[in-house]
Amino acid sequence: MTTAKRFHGLLWALILVSGLAAAQSTERPRYDRMAEPDKQFVDVVLDLEQSIGQHNFAVVGHNEIGQAVRERGHPAFGDAAIVHFCNLEYARRAMDIDPAYILYMPCRIAVYESAGRIHAASLLLPEHTPEQAFNTFAVEINRQIREIVDYAVSDTISPDSG
Repeated sequence: MTTAKRFHGLLWALILVSGLAAAQSTERPRYDRMAEPDKQFVDVVLDLEQSIGQHNFAVVGHNEIGQAVRERGHPAFGDAAIVHFCNLEYARRAMDIDPAYILYMPCRIAVYESAGRIHAASLLLPEHTPEQAFNTFAVEINRQIREIVDYAVSDTISPDSG
């Protein structure tokens, strides 16, 4: 094999590895937390919706996946739901940076049962894009998403129990 062919092959290998690394780096990170052991599915969903409102977002959709699957003939299927939420000012800001960023709106959090525990999980916005303004924006939104999820899975104390 000539030096030129080896170089050409090595160059293609580097391009392939670089492309795979770039694809990996653009994958959206997942934030997944388990609820306290005694916390029920319905309580996680209610606390999630309350926390969404407290962070000045509005619930814009709610999909009861678990219930729909059970109704289609799988009675043992666990609880699962997706809660969609948005803040129009944040959506406007994202689109002012680049209209394509509307793809990240609305935000969504999945609540599901797995191995006897309730989870709340969300895909976070990418923080390492070519647009520094969006990266800064994403850090702020991701902080709020984490706070919303953390509140939903935490063991909240009612005012009567204090």
